[in-house]
Amino acid sequence: MNGNTFGTIFRITTWGESHGPALGAIVDGCPSGIKLGTQDFIPDMTRRQGGNANSATPRKEKDLVQIESGVFQGITTGTPIALRIVNENTKSEDYAAYADLPRPGHADLTTIAKHHHRDPRGGGRSSARETAARVAAAVIAKKILQHFGIELCGFVARIGDLPIPLDAAKQLSISDLKKVTAENSLFLPLSEPASGDWIKLVTEAKASQDSLGGNIACMIYGMPSGIGEPLFDKLNALLAHGLMSLPAAVACEIGAGREASFQTGSAIRDPIGVSDGNLKVQGKKHGGLLGGMTTGEPIFLSVDFHAPTSIPQEIQTASMKTLQTETISVQGRHDSTPLPRAVPMVEAMVAITLVDALCRAGRVPEKLLP
Repeated sequence: MNGNTFGTIFRITTWGESHGPALGAIVDGCPSGIKLGTQDFIPDMTRRQGGNANSATPRKEKDLVQIESGVFQGITTGTPIALRIVNENTKSEDYAAYADLPRPGHADLTTIAKHHHRDPRGGGRSSARETAARVAAAVIAKKILQHFGIELCGFVARIGDLPIPLDAAKQLSISDLKKVTAENSLFLPLSEPASGDWIKLVTEAKASQDSLGGNIACMIYGMPSGIGEPLFDKLNALLAHGLMSLPAAVACEIGAGREASFQTGSAIRDPIGVSDGNLKVQGKKHGGLLGGMTTGEPIFLSVDFHAPTSIPQEIQTASMKTLQTETISVQGRHDSTPLPRAVPMVEAMVAITLVDALCRAGRVPEKLLP
């Protein structure tokens, strides 16, 4: 099975299955000299569990990250970093009924077509549980970005067909955006009292044994100009690759995105002026990227996710043994919306992509001072 590694210089390889004994990541290309301890992983691993939202799966793992190589006396050594996360709260019996009954809307049928054999426990390798390894690996990537003054923040921008006031969120400083999002149970960039409509939407979907998709946005501040390549490795193409590899991701927009295709050329241009003796793009229509390379301005992107398809409503499938149709109702512990837990996942793939792009541009030395 190919496709387990992402990146060129700063690379991550994830391993493990949803209901296996453990899962984790190998991070290669990390500079030496970065302070790193197990406590550094706790905030993002906790966020990935969905915060305080009752939309998240009842499956609760401690998700304590063990560092098994690449760190000595709390400092990265420049060698591959091995991260291990033990699975403790598995209930594989929940999936026994689907061993021969592929679940509609899942990768069960296509996995069988590819390998003629699969691990049915929790979706195996195709489970969103795999993203715990990505989030852990991205903690290291975020530390590298912080060294260069680059910060990012993801947030839920739409649940179902109900969007948040995006313009207001874009006006917030990065510190305020992080603070208000962290304090919201659904990771919306709103105060909790202002989130009633979205909370009601999720509660109603859960009560009706259904689920909701939506959109995650991410703001990136502090990227230097000129990062990215002008052809096949445009930074927006690399970001889209990483983001579209996330479970349930169905679309990605960077900058104005699809909206730009409806506008005239005169409407989508930002003028260029002079600031502090340097030429600078003046405006935000370009979204921080021109020709696949960064302009030095903030970057805005968003990712759409489809609703979870593991819901109790009955649907037809067919037995791989008998070739007879059957009706199933998918039981178990599942999200009623993936969005709050997807926020750190989006941040993870953005951070990993940006660090790799910086490495390719020669901006990241082999050693960073702690």
